[in-house]
Amino acid sequence: MIELFARSNRAYKQAVRVLEYKHRLSLELAAQDDWDALSKQITEIPANVAGVDEAYLLVQDPHCGEFDQAGYWHANGMSSTSGWNPFIPCKKCLEKQPVGGATFHLCNASANGASSSNVHSLGLRGPGFPHTLLKFKLRPGMKLLPDDERLFESIGDEIVAVLQLHQDRKRLSEMQSAQVAMAERRIVSTFVHDQLGQNLGYMQLKLDQLSTAESLQQSETIKTQLQHLREVANKSYEIVRDILKKIQPETIPHLTNLLQEHAKTVSRRARFELDFSSTGHLVVLPSNMQQLIFFTFREIISNVEKHAKADNVFVVVAWNEHCLDISVTDDGSGFELDHVDAAEHFGLEIMKERIAAVKAQLSIHSTTGSGTVVSLSLPLAAVTKVAYEH
Repeated sequence: MIELFARSNRAYKQAVRVLEYKHRLSLELAAQDDWDALSKQITEIPANVAGVDEAYLLVQDPHCGEFDQAGYWHANGMSSTSGWNPFIPCKKCLEKQPVGGATFHLCNASANGASSSNVHSLGLRGPGFPHTLLKFKLRPGMKLLPDDERLFESIGDEIVAVLQLHQDRKRLSEMQSAQVAMAERRIVSTFVHDQLGQNLGYMQLKLDQLSTAESLQQSETIKTQLQHLREVANKSYEIVRDILKKIQPETIPHLTNLLQEHAKTVSRRARFELDFSSTGHLVVLPSNMQQLIFFTFREIISNVEKHAKADNVFVVVAWNEHCLDISVTDDGSGFELDHVDAAEHFGLEIMKERIAAVKAQLSIHSTTGSGTVVSLSLPLAAVTKVAYEH
């Protein structure tokens, strides 16, 4: 009974020790916002637990599969001189781990591939970061105690949670920076498009009409001047188009969220009810294609705001296997397609030109008094899918 009580007491003290250490470790790591400071602190963890000679934090490159050094610690504060190569992983290091979990094992690969009894590895895997290894080598003659092994097995999940938190913070920071940049670019691009673009479009239209007027063709001077003005207007329009291409906002991977936020902003301003839905798996698109989608969607929503006088707008974003389909339906006043004034809807022509370059299709169905349906279908050939699921 006394021996059983003693073992139970030791197990209890060990459990308390582990819980206290995990709690303290979580607080210390979660307080780090800087990646360099966080990786340094994680790399030093083995030295706080056992007699460690040196430790490495290794992150796998998802493209080539090799491990890069993210953190290093040595007992004497110097570089390793032992000839040990931590970048050679053993079979257990490369085993597929559960996402969001950690595995601790004796790492049986050294510099020459031979077995090693004093190298251990804590594998870390989470949904927001690549395969990571916390690998360390004990000092000569040292061995891990069973309690130390259990501690490493226990803290792995805490480290994974902190790494995930860091990645979430990083994405949030990037998203906030992108939103600020997009807001600034949107102000400039809206002015360029709505003011300069529309005016140049109207000027081009009128110059084309004047160039064909018979009464003006009789004067060679006027004819020459009109031709010159047309060339200037065309060049100016090309400059505006180039500016719009360069200052379109850089979108983030969560394209659907960006479209939804923009639609919400316009709905509040235009005072219509928005019904936004999305289906399928998000796909990572090239930045120029993401810009094109956002530009096109913004033009569609802008036309709803300016001309439709709608009470309700329905947006559907469907990520299908081979294409991205976006439809915008409103219950507004509608219009007759045959009677569209090119000067009034010049942005529509720009939009059609741009999407034609990527073999996308734009269809518009509208009649006076019956609302409008605008559909965009973009082929997703050669675009790599990413496992974002709604």
